[in-house]
Amino acid sequence: MPADTNTPLILLSGLAADGRILTPQKVRFRWLHCPAWLPPDRDESIDEYAKRLADTLDAGPCIIGGASFGGIVALHLARHVDAQAVILIGSIKSPSQLPVYARCARPFRFLIPFIPIRFLQWLTRPMTAKRFKRFAPFAYGLACQFRDSDPRIFRWSLSRILDWSSDPVVSCPIYHLHGDRDWTLPLRYTDPDRIVAGGGHVISLTHPADVNDFIRHVLYHKDVDNPHDGNASQQIR
Repeated sequence: MPADTNTPLILLSGLAADGRILTPQKVRFRWLHCPAWLPPDRDESIDEYAKRLADTLDAGPCIIGGASFGGIVALHLARHVDAQAVILIGSIKSPSQLPVYARCARPFRFLIPFIPIRFLQWLTRPMTAKRFKRFAPFAYGLACQFRDSDPRIFRWSLSRILDWSSDPVVSCPIYHLHGDRDWTLPLRYTDPDRIVAGGGHVISLTHPADVNDFIRHVLYHKDVDNPHDGNASQQIR
């Protein structure tokens, strides 16, 4: 049965991002909830974090998902809520879909606590000036989100990406949308249900109509091509 506005829709933002990255989806789906990231314990696993996040939602039957790292957490969250479906936006389903650079960086995870996040945030300040917004609104938005991100959450998220090693067990359908020019999580390592032509890593902002159409199909029709069954993907033009 198609979902309606009584079915909670919960989407998680990506690494160093917040709900602003899903603003076009909030405008289209008024009942969309984008929970803020909880402060993590330093060595907390993704599954432990997802369980703690689930305790704050009290959503009942719901459709969940996320962008980038938010999609990874959503896959684990599906174990702890009554998820009817999981929507991945520029994300991946399995550690085997991590790009080569992420796998090669795993031995260096111990260096993450030494990354000077505050200094890097300070370096991005020129990109958060209002005059910069006129010339590069997309870069301005990302810079503002990185500037405002919590270093603890950034470090924890980066660590969990690098030590993510087991496939989450998900009992509901998984629907995956990905950009064909995503250099952060390259398309060639994934098997999405639909591909956004010309889409980079932040398609929720750069291609909102495509993302909203994909979500609408999941919510109301459940007829997106072969959710996670290994068949060919369809390209959105």
